[in-house]
Amino acid sequence: MKLAYITAQTPWGRVETFIISEMLGMKENDIELVIVPRNPPKKVFHEEAQTLLPDAIWLPLVNFSKIIFSLCVLLTNIRAWKILYNIFRYSRSWYIMIKNLAVFPKGLYISRLLQKEGIEHIHVHWGSTTATMAYIASQTSNIPWSLTLHRWDIAENNMLEEKIKNASFTRAINDAGKEEILHLIGQKYKNKVNVIHMGVKILPLTDRTKTNIIPTIVCAANLVEVKGHKYLLEALAILKNRGYKFRCVILGDGPEKENILNEMQTLDLTSQVELRGMMPHEQVQKILYEETDIVVLPSIVTEKAEKEGIPVVLMEAMSYGIPVIATNTGGIPELLAGEAGIIVEEKNSKQLATSLEKIIQNKEFAKEIGVRGYRKVKEEFNLDKNVKNLLNMIKDNSAI
Repeated sequence: MKLAYITAQTPWGRVETFIISEMLGMKENDIELVIVPRNPPKKVFHEEAQTLLPDAIWLPLVNFSKIIFSLCVLLTNIRAWKILYNIFRYSRSWYIMIKNLAVFPKGLYISRLLQKEGIEHIHVHWGSTTATMAYIASQTSNIPWSLTLHRWDIAENNMLEEKIKNASFTRAINDAGKEEILHLIGQKYKNKVNVIHMGVKILPLTDRTKTNIIPTIVCAANLVEVKGHKYLLEALAILKNRGYKFRCVILGDGPEKENILNEMQTLDLTSQVELRGMMPHEQVQKILYEETDIVVLPSIVTEKAEKEGIPVVLMEAMSYGIPVIATNTGGIPELLAGEAGIIVEEKNSKQLATSLEKIIQNKEFAKEIGVRGYRKVKEEFNLDKNVKNLLNMIKDNSAI
């Protein structure tokens, strides 16, 4: 089978590591891929993405030839005019409309490209402009398509009802996401929205060899407001005042970096907390496996209603038997249900500190949490199993 993936930047760029894993899983199932990112940068950041480069097509988002091509299509293809009309009709703000119009030429261009490649199905991650590209390509080529929705792209609601109506199926990555989708678009297309979790590779659970003299706490997340780093730092200050020794490694980069550095100084944590920046996925995995005692993700719901999906870094930590602590936001409670991890209230630094203290004090309790987490991801967030589930849906809705 020949399957096209439309991504934001993958396999180039720094983000979307979970999509890399999924596409590699597709290749393990003998699927021939053609990957078209929306606006790819020049560099590959993650080593594992190198193996996807032969399957990827690097194209700029907009250039003169694409604009000329789209004008020619508009002169000869009535469907292109209908798509343009739908973009004006269903884009719920000028900002969303402009974003959709920006990808219109590339959507038309890749339509012809995917036809020439003999693509049987198009799958896209994110419901925003990547899905707009897939919608355009599918409508003008008659190649069936499907989309995976995550979190912010649901809330943005970029023509979601129109896209779900025209897609073969829509995949939500958790139950909370499905509920939010149906809240936005109503129950009319509920049979087209299915929950298939993202996943991680599951290896046999073994005792990890670490040389930590003091407990090592890791938070791997983009330095953005929704990740709630401020509350982790406050919790660490409480632990320090209680006399505990620890070190905390924060992996990631983003606009909150200066605020985090200032908070570290204010709370006198510069000796205990280390910012290592953003790292390739394989290096993050190495740190988790070799150095980490506890993984913490203190996510919040922002004033703009931003929230988590189900963070893959928690799944990866759990797959190594590492106890995790996270907040009751987004899809996290679904991942940590059944005491597969410790759930704390968002923005509650004291509760977070107490949970950290309990794991540090009680190694047997920490091990129990780690084992339960491992069992949970092995059963429900198993990459191999979930890729097969997604692939079966794609095959059932593909061109013959």
